[in-house]
Amino acid sequence: MKIQHLKAYVRVWLKLTIQQFQSQVANARGAAALFIFGKLFRLASALFLVYVVVGKAKLIAGYSLNQAIFLLMLFNLTQTISQLFLRGVYLFRQKVVDGTFDFYLLNPLSELFYSLFSSTDPLDIIVSMPYFFLVGWAWVNTGYAITLPVVLLLLVIIILSTLMVTAWHIVIIAVGVRYLEVDNTVMLYRDLERMGSFPVSIYGKFGENLLTYFFPFALMATIPAQLVFGLFNPWFLLLFALFAFIQLRLSLWFWHRSLLSYSSASS
Repeated sequence: MKIQHLKAYVRVWLKLTIQQFQSQVANARGAAALFIFGKLFRLASALFLVYVVVGKAKLIAGYSLNQAIFLLMLFNLTQTISQLFLRGVYLFRQKVVDGTFDFYLLNPLSELFYSLFSSTDPLDIIVSMPYFFLVGWAWVNTGYAITLPVVLLLLVIIILSTLMVTAWHIVIIAVGVRYLEVDNTVMLYRDLERMGSFPVSIYGKFGENLLTYFFPFALMATIPAQLVFGLFNPWFLLLFALFAFIQLRLSLWFWHRSLLSYSSASS
C-alpha cells in the first residue's frame, strides 16, 4: 500500500471517529456514562472472581494471586486495544440488510476498511487509558522488574494478537456477507475470548492448544504474562508471527470469496 493511500485511510478513519464522538456527546451523554460504568463494573467483577477463585485455591494453574491479577489486567488491556477499531463488525449485518454495504462497494476506499473500522467508539480509547496504569500496578505487585526489552516484546505480542483478532473478525463479516448472520457469530467469539482471562492451561491440553495456536486468546494474556515471569522463550514469537500472517491471508481469501456470492440489497 502506497503512503498516500495509507494517509487517506488514516484521514477517513479520524474523520469518522470524530463524527462518532460528536454524535455521542450531542445525543447520548447518559449512554456514554453507562458504557464507561459497565466497562469498569465488568473489570471489578472479574477482579472479584479472581480473588475468590485464587484466594480459595491459593494457586491456579501454578499462578499466585498477584500473578493471576496481572494476567487479568493484561487480558483487559489487550482485549480493549484489539476491539478498539473493530466496532463496525457489530453493525455489519444491518449495513448489508439496509444497502449501506452497496455504497461501500462503490467507494474508492476498501469496502473491508469501512466494514471493520467505520464505527470506532472513542469511548474505548478513553477506557483503555486506565488499563495501562492498572497493568503497571499489577506488574509491580508481582515482584518482577519492568524492563524496556520486555515492554517492547509485550508491544510485539499485542500487535500479533491484534492481527489475529482482526483476521477472525474478517471471517465473521465474511460469514455475514454469505448468510446474513453476524450477531450470534461475534457473540460466540466473544464468549470464547473471555476464556483468555484465566491461564489457558486450566482448560486441558486440547483447550490450551486450541486457545494458543488456533484462536489468539493465549496471546492476549497468558503468553505475555509468561514472558514477564521468564517462562516463555521470546523466539517463539516468530512462530506466532507466521500464524498471524497465515490467518490474515486466509481470512482475506475467504472475504474475497464471500464477495463473489454477494447480491446487493436492491436485488
